[in-house]
Amino acid sequence: MKDNIEILNSYNRIRKLIGILGLLLPVLIVISYWGFLPSISLFYYTRSAVFFIAILAAFGLLLISYKGYEIKENEKGLSDNLVSHLGGFAILIVVLVPTACLDTVFNVCNVCNSGEYCLFGHQIKWVNYIHLISAGLFFFFMGYMSLINFTRGIDKKYHVMYKICGISIWVSLALLIIEFAIRISKIGRGYITLYDVFILETVMVTAFATSWLLKGRTIEYVIEFTNRLFRFLGMKK
Repeated sequence: MKDNIEILNSYNRIRKLIGILGLLLPVLIVISYWGFLPSISLFYYTRSAVFFIAILAAFGLLLISYKGYEIKENEKGLSDNLVSHLGGFAILIVVLVPTACLDTVFNVCNVCNSGEYCLFGHQIKWVNYIHLISAGLFFFFMGYMSLINFTRGIDKKYHVMYKICGISIWVSLALLIIEFAIRISKIGRGYITLYDVFILETVMVTAFATSWLLKGRTIEYVIEFTNRLFRFLGMKK
C-alpha cells in the first residue's frame, strides 16, 4: 500500500513538472526575446533558444520516463506508457531537427541570412517537414492522452476539463494543418495573419500543460499547502 502511494506521488510530481514547464514555455521565450515571432519553433534561432531547447528536451525525457496506468481488460485504446513514449520521442525529434530558418521576419532574418546557425539550425525545406510532422505527432498524442487516457478511471472530478483540453489541442492542430495547406497552395492567404501559428501553438501548449497540472492534483496540492501555511502562521485553526 505504501509503495503504491509512493508511485502515485512520483507520477504526480512528473505531471506537475510537465504542466509547469508547459505554462512557462511561451512566457519565457517571449520575455527573453522581448517580442513575438510567427512560430514558437523560430525562437530556436534567438537568445530564447536556451529555454526552448531545455523545456522541450525536459518534456521528452519526462514523458519517456512516465509509465502511467496500464489498460484494463475492458478498456480499449493505447496505454499511458505507449502514448507518453511516442509523444516523448516526437518532441525530442522536434528539438534535434529544428524548423528551417526560412521566410522569417524581425531579427531572425539576420541569423538566417548570415548562414551561421546555432546547433542544428538549417535552411533545408525537406528537413523542415520532419520537424513539422514530429511537432504535429507530439500534439496529437498529447491530445489523445488528455481526451482518452486521462478520462479513464473512477475519479471523474476533472474529466470535463481533460476533454476540453484534449479537444482544444486537436482542433488547434487541425486549424494549423489547414493554415499550412493554405500557405503551400497560396489560395486564400488573405485570411491568415502573421501570428496565427504562434497563437494556435500557444493554445495547444497551454491546454496540454493544464491537463497535466490537473492530472497531477496541483489544485489539491495548492489548497493543502495554503492550509498548512495558514496553520503555521496561526491564521487558521
